[in-house]
Amino acid sequence: ARKALNAFVGFRCYYITIPMLKPWPMKKLSNLIGLLWEGDPNKSLWSLMAKAWSTIRDQIGKDQAPLDQFFRIICPHLKLPDPASYLDIHGWILTVNEEGDPSISRSADSEFASIGRGDTDIALSVEDIITYVQSLGYAHGFILDNNKPSSTFLGQSISSNLERNTSATSDT
Repeated sequence: ARKALNAFVGFRCYYITIPMLKPWPMKKLSNLIGLLWEGDPNKSLWSLMAKAWSTIRDQIGKDQAPLDQFFRIICPHLKLPDPASYLDIHGWILTVNEEGDPSISRSADSEFASIGRGDTDIALSVEDIITYVQSLGYAHGFILDNNKPSSTFLGQSISSNLERNTSATSDT
């Protein structure tokens, strides 16, 4: 088996398409994406999605399992913000310095909801994710081994309370 997709790399692949970030090359965005990741309340979902995609890829190959298509299907289902609304939903402000480099910040009094599944209690497995994306025609060549117990499972209560986040800034 190949090395599994890292949750952060999956997050970066999806959110690098934030429209406001398009003017800059990746080297100018690395620190910003890292800060977005640090503040993201859905790391456990990203880990589960990365494991699910890696499982599919290992069986049918990357050409038959495009990562961008996988995220376009599963992220809305898990109620994760789309790239166009991510910064606003999480209270991030993009600014450009005198040199034309991007910077993000979140004010100390910024409040944002924990975005995610939206259920108060969640029980989700790698198999659940695979079954869902296959139901929409993704990775139809993948065969799920129902005799093998799930190795990765997420079970948690998601607080619906607003979270306070301290100020965070990045300059490149």
